[in-house]
Amino acid sequence: MILQRLATSIRKQDWFTVVIETLIVVFGVFIGLQVNNWNEARQNRTLEQAYLAGIASDLENDIDEIDEIARIAGIRLSALGILLETAEGNPLPDVVSSARGLIEIEPSEPFDPAVSGSAGFALFVLTTLEGHRLTYDTMINTGGAGIVRDRALLRRIQGYYAIAESTRDFEDEMKDSRLTLVASQQAAGLSAIDEMPPEALATFFAEDPALLAAARNYWIYTNRHLKLMKDLRTIAVTLRDEITGETAL
Repeated sequence: MILQRLATSIRKQDWFTVVIETLIVVFGVFIGLQVNNWNEARQNRTLEQAYLAGIASDLENDIDEIDEIARIAGIRLSALGILLETAEGNPLPDVVSSARGLIEIEPSEPFDPAVSGSAGFALFVLTTLEGHRLTYDTMINTGGAGIVRDRALLRRIQGYYAIAESTRDFEDEMKDSRLTLVASQQAAGLSAIDEMPPEALATFFAEDPALLAAARNYWIYTNRHLKLMKDLRTIAVTLRDEITGETAL
């Protein structure tokens, strides 16, 4: 209708009306674009909040998983510790020198079979990080990362999942060390389900250099595993709390 009036005004050379009608058309287009932009921005904000809330929930699940992994790693570290100390007749060091520098040994509770079960089974059990990253992967795969306004927060989220992935890579290496220990135990006639006191089990390690070396290597891996879990938990808690604060705004 407006375009018809505009065409009529041009034929009549009614330039005042032409200007008014043109302004009306331009203003209408502008308002339409603004409304679309506002709607898109509102949808993006809603989606952004959904992504962040989902990531916060995934982090909460990660924290629970990390706590369980750290608990089991702590038991394994203490079991390996008592076996190595008994087999070698010397206390284990608090710091180990390596090509990467000094490695501090993580503190762990003394091994108690009454609480933790057999030492052999404690050595056998290895729980690794599965992680909860469905929301993050969905956000990345659908291009949703671009709607997160706080770019520094986005980088911290990306950093967390990169560290989690690196931790899983380490765990893959650790599985090889575990398999070496299991093979050495089997060669020595030991089974993870043997209900053998730590002191009796340690005699097998003392008499078998290959078994003792495998146990020491696995002890170092376990120590690193526990340290990684503690560090990852700290990052996850900090990030969860930050995101929760963001989504509450």
